[in-house]
Amino acid sequence: MPRRIDTEARTAAIAEASLRVLERDGLAGLSVRGVAAEAGIAAASLRRAFATQHALREYCLQLIEDRVTARVAALELTGRALVDGLLMQLLPLDKERRLELVAQVQLGVLSLTDSELRPAAVRLSGAVDRACHAALQILAEAGQLHRDRDPEYEAQRLRALLDGIAMNGLWSGELPAESPMLSMLARHLDTLAKP
Repeated sequence: MPRRIDTEARTAAIAEASLRVLERDGLAGLSVRGVAAEAGIAAASLRRAFATQHALREYCLQLIEDRVTARVAALELTGRALVDGLLMQLLPLDKERRLELVAQVQLGVLSLTDSELRPAAVRLSGAVDRACHAALQILAEAGQLHRDRDPEYEAQRLRALLDGIAMNGLWSGELPAESPMLSMLARHLDTLAKP
């Protein structure tokens, strides 16, 4: 009897392997052979799941967004605690989040010269923008955003700070919970309640 293959599970396993390859070997390692070896499957199986390298790269960006979205949805918090939890999902605080950020940066750089990949990279960047806007909305609803603050401007400022902290975290390894960079983010969020 032929073995039934769970195509969704295989696709997810290939994408997970791709993220690991991107983190470890960079874009140069993101080949059919490299990813197939990492996933423990035949190259032909990988090609059945992703007919082109572009399809695999695009799926990787979607997988990053899906993983972060799932972690945020699982947060059972409100107010400032929810904002803190949401923003922490976007920073390299552990192996999983570091892997996602490295892959996002690698593919984001590629998208600067790959017009086919650019829309997927822009979508993922837009998701980060939406997370910053959501954080400001949550703070406003909790009474922790001063009425004189411009939410649009503050969301953009938060995004810039978050990006800086994320990149700093990539260069220094995983950000420890007591990182001065995280203290800076907390102080910034505290100031939003003041004029």
